[in-house]
Formats: sequence, structure tokens, C-alpha cells
Amino acid sequence: MNKKLTIKRIIIFCVIAFVPFWIIVPVLNSVYGGMLYTVEEAAAVIYALGALGMFIPAIANVITRLVTKEGFGNSYLALNIKGNAGYYVAAVIVKPIEAFLEMFLFCKVFLPEYSFRELFLGKDISPVIAVVFLQLAMSIILFFSAFGEEWGWRGYLGPKLKELIGTPASVIAGGVIWGLWHAPLTIAGHNFGIDYPLYPWAGIGLMCVMCIMMNAFLTLITERTQSIYPASFCHMINNNLQAEMLIAVFVSEAGQKALEANPNYTSISAFLLCLPFMAVIGIGSFICLNNHSQ
Repeated sequence: MNKKLTIKRIIIFCVIAFVPFWIIVPVLNSVYGGMLYTVEEAAAVIYALGALGMFIPAIANVITRLVTKEGFGNSYLALNIKGNAGYYVAAVIVKPIEAFLEMFLFCKVFLPEYSFRELFLGKDISPVIAVVFLQLAMSIILFFSAFGEEWGWRGYLGPKLKELIGTPASVIAGGVIWGLWHAPLTIAGHNFGIDYPLYPWAGIGLMCVMCIMMNAFLTLITERTQSIYPASFCHMINNNLQAEMLIAVFVSEAGQKALEANPNYTSISAFLLCLPFMAVIGIGSFICLNNHSQ
């Protein structure tokens, strides 16, 4: 392995992946006269930025391969379903299971005065389940934006970091880099808003923690299948089928209003409650990766 060339490729990739967000988001903040994700008039711009921005790492992958004459061998673009169906299934079901557990925990912690019956048994369950399955199906079908990120982070940066520093360190370093890539969005109010203690540093730090945990699982299913598609499915499902979405369809109207009115229910507090579930998945994936690499 040529370490200097690997380092060069990592640097080129990161510069191309980072620069657009670090320029575009501050410009948009200035145009809209406030932090982008807190300005209602910017909704359409935010949607476009999110959809297009997720392709930046894939573009960085392509440009880096071309500039450094690496070619497209071992680019993780094969499906490789045969013998790996279990990892595809895990990619689809792990995050929804986590989201349901988080929803129940949110209600238990923030709505202790409400019984299970009051919160969950007052709705016609058929259309509710239909909404969840529809959202899940849409996430699998419309995975292209997530593919943009995954082909960059797991399909290029991850393997390069592994070449350089080994599996355990690459999962952590890759997660931190991924989290810092989100920093302009975090500063602009994405994920946690802007009204929390130690803004924006706490938000950036928490985003890095989440990205390390997710990176472990996404790297596991990518390495075991040698395909970027399971991680792409999982990433899109994670974005579209979160606990907040499940609360909107499963929890009674009275419960939703009470939850919104609870001053202790914030993006930061919700994230901290989610952290144990993320940690179980992340640490378990980390152990599997480390054992496999030995």
C-alpha cells in the first residue's frame, strides 16, 4: 500500500465533499437573514439543499478516482444479494425497530401521566400501519439521495481510512469526519435547532457521536456485502422513519399536544434518550467488524 497516495486521496475527497456545504449554507443563511433551518420561507430551499447535498460525497468519490487515476475497481456497486440476504434484511428492519423503541421511551419519559391505552389504542390501527409501510417502501425505492452519501462515505472514505489506520480507528475517524461534514447544517438549525445550551458546539459534538454509531453499522453491512446498497436503504429509512414520524401517526392527538407542550421534550433531550439504542447497535457492529478483521 502506498500510504502517501492514500492520504492524498483522502484529502482530495474530503476537500471536495466539505467545501460546497461550507460555502453554500453560510451564503443561504445570509440571504434569508437567519439560520436557514429556522426560517419557514426557506422550506423549499432546504428540501433542495438536502436532496442535492447528499450527492456531494458521491461526486467527491468520482472526482477523486479520476484525478488520482484510481479507476473504479472495488467501487461497491454490485448488488451481491446472494449469500448476503440477511444483511439486506437487517438494513431494512434495524432502524424501524430502533425508532419504535425510541417512540415508546419518549412517551414513557415525557408523558408519564398517560396510560398506554390513552396514547396508542384510540386510533384505527389499519391506516396507521399502512402509513408506516408506505413510508418504509418509499424509503427503499427512493434511496438515491442516501446512495449519494453512502457511495462517498462507506464506498470510498471508509475503505481508504481502513487502509491507513485499520478498522477500529477508521470507524471512529470516519464517523467524526461525517459528523463534521454536517456542521454547517447543524449550525443552521438542522437536527437540534439553535436554542440549546452550548450552541452550536454541543450539537456538532452530538452529531459526531451519532455518526460514529451509525458509521459502525453502515460499515458492517457494506463490508459484509461488498455493496453500497444495503447502507443506502438503511440510511434513507433512518431519515424517513424516525421516532418523531411514528409519534405523529401512532400517538393520540391529546398525547401529541401534551408532548409538544412539554418544555423538557427538545431535540437535544430526545437525542440523549435515543443514544442508548444507537450505542447498542453501534457497539455491537463495532465488535463484529473488529472480530472479522482479526
